[in-house]
Amino acid sequence: MKEKLLELGDRAVKAATKLGADQAEAFLSSSKVFSIEVEKGAIKSASEKVDAGCGIRAVVGKSVGYSYVTTILEDDILATAKRSVKLAKVSLPDPSFASLPSFDGTYPKVKDIFDPAVKQLTAEAAADLILRAVDASKEAVGGRRGIIEAGLTVASGASAVINSLGVSGTINGTSVNLSTYVTIKEEDSQSFSFEFQDSRALKGIDPEWVGKTAAENTIKALGTKTVESGEFPVILSPLAAAVILGFGFAGAINAEEVQFGRSYLTEALGKPVASKALKITDDALLMGGINTRPFDGEGVPSQKTPIIASGVLKSFLHNSYSANKAGVESTGNASRESYTSLPAISSSNLVVQPGKGTHEDFVSEIGKGILCRYTGDRPNMTTGDLSAMVMEGFFIEGGEIQYPVKNTLIGINMRDLLQRVQSVGADTRSVRIVVSPSIVIEKAKITSG
Repeated sequence: MKEKLLELGDRAVKAATKLGADQAEAFLSSSKVFSIEVEKGAIKSASEKVDAGCGIRAVVGKSVGYSYVTTILEDDILATAKRSVKLAKVSLPDPSFASLPSFDGTYPKVKDIFDPAVKQLTAEAAADLILRAVDASKEAVGGRRGIIEAGLTVASGASAVINSLGVSGTINGTSVNLSTYVTIKEEDSQSFSFEFQDSRALKGIDPEWVGKTAAENTIKALGTKTVESGEFPVILSPLAAAVILGFGFAGAINAEEVQFGRSYLTEALGKPVASKALKITDDALLMGGINTRPFDGEGVPSQKTPIIASGVLKSFLHNSYSANKAGVESTGNASRESYTSLPAISSSNLVVQPGKGTHEDFVSEIGKGILCRYTGDRPNMTTGDLSAMVMEGFFIEGGEIQYPVKNTLIGINMRDLLQRVQSVGADTRSVRIVVSPSIVIEKAKITSG
């Protein structure tokens, strides 16, 4: 399939340039996604989606035209090339556009992003996998009244990007996501929790651990209470840290957001912004990473980019457009949701360098504070203000967890959060595109009621 995509892309680019494009680019992909849902302990539905298509970007002067088609048939792709050139010829010039990226070298090798076992997984084997997680949840729930739900998504696919300036590359990839959700009802209490795993390979999924841990998390969350308000230390579990950094920090180092003044880090490049305990890189070459790749969505070679080192903000994340606009090199962070969209910017694998200890160790060192396992909230990207509901968390006193909390908010500005990182653990976990251990924030405003 990779060779076919390359060949079709090459023909599309040549057709667009022959029709008058100064530069042209084709992005093609073909994928298969299989999903299963479990409700009340039994399989509710299963579905398979096969998708393929091609998006073509044509450049005439400083005007850009983009068109896509939801097939990879040659006639359709050539017609799309013609349409993209027509659009470029009637589009308004973009004075900030300089050029598509050029490349004539060899892409870096990446490891463990494709697993044949995932691509070959049968519906029967997939059903067995998710039901093993459900059975583990049932066993852990025991005699309590519990509602168990689960989801499994298995994906495989290939993509290719080709342009008229020498870019030519293909990627094969696979991924598996297994999640379990458990609700427990007791006479005077009800709780809900979940667990999940993401992996490029089937061996990275442990259904018994996912199911058992989801149930155990739910049991621990029974009997929630409010806490006194004040300023206290906060431990962010790897999951909470990944959410806050994945949304609240990765978005702020997006060069497009910075150039439009929509980031709280707009004027911070090269300046101290964080505690020296915090070191963050964007690593598109990470072995087995969910967003590991040899090149980005425009064919720019992938790299490992230092973001925070010694407390200093070292780089923003760029695609070719933002990099040309800023007069710097692209960091290889062009991203595409699919062939239907133009390249945007996103982090690849945002990696927090681990330190020492686990969140259990950190709990033992805190006189009074909060352990936040999970929050779904993100900050205001312009101001950095964060008001995060502790959707799962615990009150700590005397170095021990006392009880789960409810109606509790963590209030802090992201600039303060970064600077108040007191400790970074060694209990690293991969949560989609963020790889982070537990993080201790020296203090944050806690309100509850």
